[in-house]
Amino acid sequence: MIMPATLPDSCFCSDTGAMPFEKARSAVMALGWPLGRPDMVPLADAVGRVLAAAIEAPCAIPPFDQAAMDGYAISVTGRRGVPLVLPVAGRTRAGDPQGVLAPGAAHRIMTGAALPKGADTVVMQEQTTRRGDLVQFAFDAAPGAHIRRAGEDVRQGASVLRPGCMIGWPEIALLAAIGIDRVPVARRVRIAVVTTGSELCKAGEPLADGAIYDSNGPLLAALLREPNTDVVLSTVHDDTTAIARVLEDSARSADLIVTTAGMSVGEEDHVRNAISRAGGQLEIVKVAMKPGKPLAIGKVGEACFVGLPGNPQAAAFGALAFARPVIGTLLGRTPARSITAELAFMCSRKADRTELVPVRLTVEQGRLTASRSGPDGSHRMMPMVSADAIAIMPGASTPAEPGMPVEVLPFSHGCFGG
Repeated sequence: MIMPATLPDSCFCSDTGAMPFEKARSAVMALGWPLGRPDMVPLADAVGRVLAAAIEAPCAIPPFDQAAMDGYAISVTGRRGVPLVLPVAGRTRAGDPQGVLAPGAAHRIMTGAALPKGADTVVMQEQTTRRGDLVQFAFDAAPGAHIRRAGEDVRQGASVLRPGCMIGWPEIALLAAIGIDRVPVARRVRIAVVTTGSELCKAGEPLADGAIYDSNGPLLAALLREPNTDVVLSTVHDDTTAIARVLEDSARSADLIVTTAGMSVGEEDHVRNAISRAGGQLEIVKVAMKPGKPLAIGKVGEACFVGLPGNPQAAAFGALAFARPVIGTLLGRTPARSITAELAFMCSRKADRTELVPVRLTVEQGRLTASRSGPDGSHRMMPMVSADAIAIMPGASTPAEPGMPVEVLPFSHGCFGG
């Protein structure tokens, strides 16, 4: 159920009402729906994009019966054995028109060349001896040997790629092989990243007393930027009216708005009230997780909204767990399979919350393991620099021990299958 952005103070001031982490993850997947109006892009520009429509093969692979080896095409149908010596009549290279096998002869053929009419076998040249216009065979050839049959890889008309798949180099190769030069891909998700805080300065500017450099803006812009997104970054000071104006402006063009800081209930936390002024609605205002409990999810106009806390780890981990899935939903991307790793450390837990821990992934004796990358503290940067994933530690009254399997979220797409 969608709730107003402004809620009773009692909801903000107690620890009750926090949505369980997994329930919140499910809710965020239903926040949006795939964008319409796919783009048609040149094949060379499709890598990394999400396919928007199924692809059917307009031609087969291979398109004709072809030789799998350099050698000699012959016919062994109806024979009890191959003569030791045959005359060579004809030669076909890759790219030549299909030839015709002369009766009682061998036909010189190269790898990838069309099998001549009347031939049913290719004998590789290493098993033959050529003497002028004659070729001697070392042994009887098996019918059908060393032939790639038309359509054995891809049948003409077959559905070869489904919508929602990420287009990588294998898909590019397949599309090129079936002659497709323009590809329907999901429109890029337009993301507005809004950092809030009167204390924020841009990198390169003189740092005034009491001010800090804005790291969350560049962090989120980099984390959310990919071939399928366009990210616009802005910063606004702590003022409800100013934040509401930025949210309204962003909602006119963005598919997803991500804010950072101002999501709690302090005197200078203005984002929730700004959402209300901008006509937004929130479905979630608090998640039972550490770091990042003051995390909000909802809508501002037609744009999806994810409000993240201000500490760097809380902002980054909230974006990994909630903003990225929204992007995937908007793109219609096939969800990545969950990745499990074995813990290489002990971690205390509380029963009423999920903990997100920065970890370094390694493969040891064929098993994916997760090692803690630094000390606690959602304000700390160095544990993230040393990590390449977060481990999702479910709430429990007993410590998590080494060897325990846990889900991990890699920082980068495609890392360990993510």
